Amino acid sequence: MESSYGTALHTVTVCDLASRDFSCTATGTLGAPGRVFYVSPSSVYVWTTDWQYGYRSGEKPKSSSMLYKMPLDGSSPSAVGVTGSPVDQFSFLESDDKHLNVLVRSDGYGEQMWGSEFAAGDVALFRMPVDSFSDGSMDAPRYRYQEMPKPEGYTFQNRFVGDYLLYGTGSGWGRPSQRDAANLYAVNWANGEVNNLRLKHGVDRIEQMGRDAVVVGTNGSDLYFSPIHLRETPEVRESYARKNASQGELRSHGFFYKPDGRDSGLLGLPIAREGRAGYKHLVEGSAAILFLKNNSLSFNEIGEMEARNFSTNDGCRASCVDWYGNARPLFVRNRVFALLGYEIVEGNVDDGRIKEMRRINYSPRGTKRLAEEE
Repeated sequence: MESSYGTALHTVTVCDLASRDFSCTATGTLGAPGRVFYVSPSSVYVWTTDWQYGYRSGEKPKSSSMLYKMPLDGSSPSAVGVTGSPVDQFSFLESDDKHLNVLVRSDGYGEQMWGSEFAAGDVALFRMPVDSFSDGSMDAPRYRYQEMPKPEGYTFQNRFVGDYLLYGTGSGWGRPSQRDAANLYAVNWANGEVNNLRLKHGVDRIEQMGRDAVVVGTNGSDLYFSPIHLRETPEVRESYARKNASQGELRSHGFFYKPDGRDSGLLGLPIAREGRAGYKHLVEGSAAILFLKNNSLSFNEIGEMEARNFSTNDGCRASCVDWYGNARPLFVRNRVFALLGYEIVEGNVDDGRIKEMRRINYSPRGTKRLAEEE
């Protein structure tokens, strides 16, 4: 596939960590620069989209896409011509029935340099057997795409959870918008059945929670956690609302859920002040990590672990809010931690509440202050 932006070598390298000589093998293919890739248990998939912009007045840009499949067993790569572009890596699922399922948008730009924050256009579910790839000379037939409802709004979230594809829109990186209602679409990817669920807030985060899901979003002033029951018929259960708060971290690694039973567990998420614009997570730390207990899709707050607002800028040597974030819950065996900037706080869950046990500040200034105090 020729690209107006040059050619990229997409490579999958497999190394035998147990061998003495650390032997490695690599498989590669030449194509347009990748925009989204997905790693399944059996293959690496790379979806490339090449945009060609016309120079005549009123001429619309055109896109051409190619989907590459690179097996992890070292066998030959294959490809197929496709249409549109996935939003991000969460737009993919290689299902147990040997199909690749991908949510695509007609005007998507992939996830390179925050491109997923601006996905637009029509929505479709692409579904194709994984053994249908060839040498890339053929396009996937049109019947492989099922048209889906197009939600209102610009910041698009999507996630495959169990037998369903969930998607909707929220405030994203902008200021929390005043929304008293929003649509969450739950699509059974096997049979294409679409369910339209109504929420009291926007869709800013979709996460798996055991067999079900939780959707996090704002109505402009409060932060909502809505459990989604995903059995025979999807439905929204009673939401938990944290008053006067917003998400402190929008990236996927800010959330974590630890199950402790078939329908129970503990979730954690960084929070910030009310009304904080989403992009602020790139330059500002979080106020605290909020912890909720899930009991059969009923949420109860068990407390939070707060930052002490003592930090310094060390040029991203010990902590860095920019690319990878510096706030997240950590569940290590039976211990619970909160990473908050330059602090790691350990808590203990006792009698339905989480209480701080100890903390350490590992910033250069914090280490110096501790030495002076001693």
